[in-house]
Amino acid sequence: PQFGARQAAGNSVEDIRSLCEYAHRFGVKIFITLNTILYDSELEEAYRFMLEVQKAGADAIIVQDLAVVKMAREGFGGRFEPITIPLHASTQCSIRTPEQAVFLESLGFSRLILERELSLDQIRAIREAVSCELEFFVHGAICVCYNGQCYLSEMIAGRSANRGACIQACRSRYDLVDATGKVLVKDKALLSLKDYNLRGRLRELAEAGITSFKIEGRLKNESYVRNVVRDYSIALDRLIENNPSEYERESFG
Repeated sequence: PQFGARQAAGNSVEDIRSLCEYAHRFGVKIFITLNTILYDSELEEAYRFMLEVQKAGADAIIVQDLAVVKMAREGFGGRFEPITIPLHASTQCSIRTPEQAVFLESLGFSRLILERELSLDQIRAIREAVSCELEFFVHGAICVCYNGQCYLSEMIAGRSANRGACIQACRSRYDLVDATGKVLVKDKALLSLKDYNLRGRLRELAEAGITSFKIEGRLKNESYVRNVVRDYSIALDRLIENNPSEYERESFG
C-alpha cells in the first residue's frame, strides 16, 4: 500500500496474501517492493508492514533504504520479531561496480538488482566479485539518470523519485533553446531514451551470471504486462530447451 518506488501502484496486504497463495501453487515467488527512502517517523510503520507481508507469504522484500537492513536484523531494536525472508537490493541502490556489490552482499542481501546501463563486461566483473544472486532489467523504459540518483523530478516539481513520486520528467516534451533564445528543437522528448528490449540477449546475460530477468510492470496495463511477459517466457523456454543441462525454470507452472 505504500513505500514502493511507484507511489500510485499500491496493493493491499490482503491482495498480496491472495497472490502469494495462488502463485505458490506453481512454484512462483512473490517479491514486495519497499524501495523508497524512509523518514525516521516512518520506520516503525514500514517494519510493521514488512512483518505483515512476511506473514502473508511473501518470499522476499526489495529495499533501497539501508535502515531496513538494520531493522530487519535487529527486529526493530528487539521490539518485534525479526524479518526472516530474504532482502533484495533494489535497482534504486544504483549498483554498478563490484565494490558496491561486495558491500551490499556483506550487509546480507541475497540478491542484487543491477543498474540498467551496465555492459556485459561490467556484469561479469560484478558476478566474479559476489556469490549472491544477480537480477537485471531486460525490458521497458530506461531513465536518463541512474536509478536512485535522479533528482530531476524533485528539482522540477518537488516530487522525489526516491519517495515513489517521480513525475517521469525524462518522458516529457521539451524545447531546446540556445543562448540567444533561438529554438533549435521544439516539443520533443529530448531526454527520453529508447526503451529496453533484450529478449535476444538472454543467453548472453545468463552466461554473464544473471539469474533473474526483470520486466517493468507497475503502472502498465494488463495487456502490456501479459504480452511482454509471455513473449519473454517463450524466449526462456527456447533457451532452456536448447541448453537443458545448464538452465531450468525456478517455477513449475
